[in-house]
Amino acid sequence: MSTLVFLHAHPDDETSLTAGMMALAADRGHRVVAVFATGGEHGTVPPDLPADTPLAEYRRREAEAAAAALGTDRIVWLGYEDSGMTGWEQNANPACLARADSSDVAAAVAALIDAEHADYLIGYDWHGNYGHPDHIAVHRAGRLAVEQAAHPVRLFEATNRREDWTEARTNPDAQEMMRAFGYADGMPDDEWDKFQLGDDGLPTGMPEADIAWRITLDDQTLTRKRQAMTCHASQTSDIGLMLALPPRLYRFMFGTEYLMAADVAGPPREHWPF
Repeated sequence: MSTLVFLHAHPDDETSLTAGMMALAADRGHRVVAVFATGGEHGTVPPDLPADTPLAEYRRREAEAAAAALGTDRIVWLGYEDSGMTGWEQNANPACLARADSSDVAAAVAALIDAEHADYLIGYDWHGNYGHPDHIAVHRAGRLAVEQAAHPVRLFEATNRREDWTEARTNPDAQEMMRAFGYADGMPDDEWDKFQLGDDGLPTGMPEADIAWRITLDDQTLTRKRQAMTCHASQTSDIGLMLALPPRLYRFMFGTEYLMAADVAGPPREHWPF
């Protein structure tokens, strides 16, 4: 059996991007390790957060609950601080991930790869899926870590299929949801164009021509993915919106997970690469 290390920027990122793969890998007897580069210090503050409890501590407990739902064997925290969204003043924090030396971050990941004798490292595409500074930092660290590690490890990069956003616009369930939000005739073109952009103003996800594989989740695995997301329910600005999607639209958006590999060209085909 193999050891898979999933490298993520913040607690909750694992549930939206790779939770299905993590659950399937655990079910198949592989060792699953989740790595969080930051504590998610600048996420949504839940109303029940005690005054003396740091948000990062609260989110750690959520990550532990999600790990239990997915069958994750180990959680590792790299200890960097959340950098906040693009342009936030927190980007200048010398302790934040975006300010860290990529080689130093990679060295910590490489040490983990060696300690775990990991077979696979799953990072992010070059854009970090949606341009968040911490996600881009994770991409860089993942690329460097496989070079620094003494133990041979194969790198895959998790992403979303960009074309899904175009297809979502004509999805009947999405159109019904737009009407519920007051768009009687559908979302105007200019607003839809903005909706598809990431944190840095560039398109979200990667074109399917760059994606190697898709992994379609069965109903049971998708249910576990949703359960893991629910563990991060304090993050109402993102996870909360995802969980609010009608069931068929939720499957359309989150029922398939995608991986890139440097030596495998697209378009994506159905495949379990581990």
